[in-house]
Amino acid sequence: MAVPVNILSHVKNGRLRAIAITGESRITALPEVPTFTEAGVPNISMQTWHGVGAPAGTPKSIIDRISAEVAKLVATPDAREKLDAQGFVPGYNNPEQTAALLKADIVKYASIIKAANIKSE
Repeated sequence: MAVPVNILSHVKNGRLRAIAITGESRITALPEVPTFTEAGVPNISMQTWHGVGAPAGTPKSIIDRISAEVAKLVATPDAREKLDAQGFVPGYNNPEQTAALLKADIVKYASIIKAANIKSE
């Protein structure tokens, strides 16, 4: 699995061939590449996401202000266009949604690691 922004130039110049998108829908930067579900391999949904963090104990008023500014930025047409072009799926989660996503990812990937019997070295 690779983050699209890291491989787009290689796919576009033919050095790599993208076979499927691990997300739930195709991405704007590679519209010809199907999702795994479309390619006949269902139940594969792994997506990277990026967030903004702050030190523990940061006042809620500051968290709320940063969150509001990020939401406004991600909603601008210019930011959406630039993120789309790099293979990102622009979106915004508030701090509570991000915390829930993080917790769900920990459970999901812990299950995968356990099922595959992966050990740290």
